[in-house]
Amino acid sequence: MFPYIADAQDSSLSTLKEFQLAQSYSCGRTCGQVRSCKEAVYQWCVCGYARADGDNDGIPCEKQCGQSSKVNLERVQAYKKEFGCR
Repeated sequence: MFPYIADAQDSSLSTLKEFQLAQSYSCGRTCGQVRSCKEAVYQWCVCGYARADGDNDGIPCEKQCGQSSKVNLERVQAYKKEFGCR
């Protein structure tokens, strides 16, 4: 009946999920300190930890995210999108 209310609720829920996700990680960690690829991507694209992708292949912290491959790159890109990174 009131689609704008549903849209507002969906938007608020999405924002809440993004906030909760951001709260689960904090900046200042190195590749040796992160526990997952998702956290590595957070450090790299949200926190600006450029050294995470030292070989510039689009995949940070290769110990957590894996070597250069289409599958790993797609996973990293999905995390970047989730975090709102380009």
